[in-house]
Amino acid sequence: MSDTGDLELQVILERLERLETTEAARVTAHRYAQAIDTPDFELLAEVFAPDASLTTRRGTRHSRDAIVEYYREALAAPLARRHFIVNQQVTWLAPGEALMRSSFLYTFAGDATSILGWGGYVDRVSVQNGIGMIVEKTITVDAHADSRIGWAD
Repeated sequence: MSDTGDLELQVILERLERLETTEAARVTAHRYAQAIDTPDFELLAEVFAPDASLTTRRGTRHSRDAIVEYYREALAAPLARRHFIVNQQVTWLAPGEALMRSSFLYTFAGDATSILGWGGYVDRVSVQNGIGMIVEKTITVDAHADSRIGWAD
């Protein structure tokens, strides 16, 4: 193959890697939402890297085990949950690494609960062997309100 052909092939392979990394980040977001909605703590553990960090308004947790324990407590109430991740913007950072910014909406429903909320995620995702894992996740909640009362205030 000529030098020009080698260069063109290299450009195509680099573009393919960027596309695969960004798509793996999107799939990781889907797996995260599925784990939260179910809740499936085994799947949740697979979504986070062993040395991951999670930052919420309640502080930062370091390590997969600490993150899963946080969610076990946060999701303990027997509520129907639904989680919608929208407006995903994925930025390729390096081979196998992407930054994803997303908006989210959520609902909680129970006998005496009717919650609607929304906010944003910032996720740094590492992709190994085609599988994305969250390395850093920051959650910002902008609204969390009882839908029977409203959220205008």
